[in-house]
Amino acid sequence: MQGPLAQSEAIHIEPFENITNYAREKSEHPSTSLHVIGITGTNGKTTVAYLIGEVLKAAGYNPFILGTLNSGNKDLSTPEPADILHFMEAHLKRGGTHFVMEVTSEGIDQARIFGIDFNIKVLTNITRDHLDYHKTFPIYKKVKMDFMKEGPAHKIYPQDFANEAIDFTTQLLGNFNLLNMKAAASVLRHMDVSERSISQTLSSCAAPKGRLESVDLGQSYLVLIDYAHTPDALENVLRTAKGIALARGGELLVLFGCGGNRDPGKRSEMGRIASEIANFVVLTDDNPRQEDSRDILAQINDGIAEEFYDYNMVPDRKEAIDFIVNRSRPNDVIVLAGKGHETYQTLKSGTIHFDDREEASKAILVRMGDFAEN
Repeated sequence: MQGPLAQSEAIHIEPFENITNYAREKSEHPSTSLHVIGITGTNGKTTVAYLIGEVLKAAGYNPFILGTLNSGNKDLSTPEPADILHFMEAHLKRGGTHFVMEVTSEGIDQARIFGIDFNIKVLTNITRDHLDYHKTFPIYKKVKMDFMKEGPAHKIYPQDFANEAIDFTTQLLGNFNLLNMKAAASVLRHMDVSERSISQTLSSCAAPKGRLESVDLGQSYLVLIDYAHTPDALENVLRTAKGIALARGGELLVLFGCGGNRDPGKRSEMGRIASEIANFVVLTDDNPRQEDSRDILAQINDGIAEEFYDYNMVPDRKEAIDFIVNRSRPNDVIVLAGKGHETYQTLKSGTIHFDDREEASKAILVRMGDFAEN
């Protein structure tokens, strides 16, 4: 099945015959010499892959994690087939034992994982996303489920790991991260990794980059960076952050936007979620791409609850971060959502360097300097 691609999002797909020629020359796909774990789902792929990798390293193995943070293409968490082959070959040359990879719905639909011999497949969850590509949720869901059903790999579904025992504390925040940890533990236990390695490593793991990542420069308010860019992810993150804010005796302030040339249907839903959970909201640019930023913000605004008035629109993301940092009070919790680990912003005029962590740090330091001067 070949899914629809917007003209501006066209990508190069390695022809099947090239992969076939590679297999003929090498006699077998390099994945057959690795223990390959494929993780698919709407949310949690990066965190689950990271947790599995950390435990495998602690247990003495040599894993490679391929996905959002290191695919070499900011738009493809699951790279093109030739690139995956390169990653696998290079890892084998380094004495690699395990290959843990994020498997996206587009990656499945466009046959980027063709020929890979998976040992384990994991489904984290399925909620709304990528409908700009798949058009309907049933089609999106079917792509994920077809991947899970195919082949002899050991399959792990949400209902399989939901009751996985986690008898240790963790540094990761939120019930959604507890589920991510359970998914990782289920994979590791299936591979007979020792309970000591699992418990000691998972209990000490910090979150991966851009996943409820704290920016702490000694300020009295908490600043968290998160990649949440779907309704389900935003709700999970904000409910977790709201609990932290209440425990601190502060309020929850959230800044977010929605990507351009992506599913517009989720925009109003994310506006509704933010206005129902947060105490104060700033709507700003995410990666507007070729869309008019004002149109995106207007569609988010359509979902804001009628009785909710504590929000502002500040299109420029740097100005928005400055604004929300200066709006906060001691004990408040600020969530900067949507871009997470990203260090760029894609605008109509092109791609620029932009890092929420850097901008938040600058805003915090300027505010602390202002306080010192006064």
